[in-house]
Amino acid sequence: MFEFRKLTWEDKDIYTDYYQKSPIHYAEYSFFALWAWQHAYPIEISFDENLCWLKSGEPLPGIFGPVGDWENVKDWDKVLSNFKTGDLIYDVPEAVKKILDGRSDLRFTDDRDQHEYVYSVKDLISLKGKNFAHKRNRVRAFLDGYEWDYYPMEKKYFDEVIDFQERWRLRRDETMNQDEAASLLDEDTVIQNALKKWDDFNFSGGILKVDEKIIAYTIAQKLDEKNIDIHFEKAFGEYTGSYQAINYLFLKNQASNFELVNREEDMGEPGLREAKLSYNPIMMLKKYQTEIL
Repeated sequence: MFEFRKLTWEDKDIYTDYYQKSPIHYAEYSFFALWAWQHAYPIEISFDENLCWLKSGEPLPGIFGPVGDWENVKDWDKVLSNFKTGDLIYDVPEAVKKILDGRSDLRFTDDRDQHEYVYSVKDLISLKGKNFAHKRNRVRAFLDGYEWDYYPMEKKYFDEVIDFQERWRLRRDETMNQDEAASLLDEDTVIQNALKKWDDFNFSGGILKVDEKIIAYTIAQKLDEKNIDIHFEKAFGEYTGSYQAINYLFLKNQASNFELVNREEDMGEPGLREAKLSYNPIMMLKKYQTEIL
């Protein structure tokens, strides 16, 4: 059976090696995404020859994965013997499902809320064509409507970013219930974790200022040579086109060497889903809930 233990910072290198051997790099499974949320979603980990499995406690108990070189697993019967009838495996990558399709002891259910949105960096910089007309107009409205400055994220801006983030969260708190507000507070901790460990990850980011004050920022992470993941993107919405502008300016100035940008899942939130679809994803990284029969 799997031998799980608590995920720690010391697991970063070995876990990242498994992650990089995964044929497809899901944003959910980056080490930062697992480690930085530990205070809210504790993770346990188990390694074998080719695969790493993850176990979540409350509030979302279950095993999810796998991460690793799933194409070279020689004995899936042995791997699956670690599970018993009735067990559920969450967020199984679509490529793993394809390997295991046809087995009578597994049932796969498409988990749409967990699909990750992937976009063409080139498309989101050029914003050409009728499908991007609205985004193009919003970007133009911001660029032409304000006296603005864009800067790559540097440590000298971190205190300003934290101050902006607190003000952004407090504004959102006014319109949210207690659970939603608590979730935003958890996110604040994750953002501070990112800034504290900036040099330990392939992070990049940008800030957008109007009248010398931050009105938007983004923090992203290189997943591999082709893919960059947008972890955080925040803006004050009263500045017309601010969200579209920070996305455009960051990709244009700092991510044009990537082919694809991952903007993660929508968690089933209608407003977030509408926003992510509006950027015209070119693919979805699908995930499946898998039941052991």
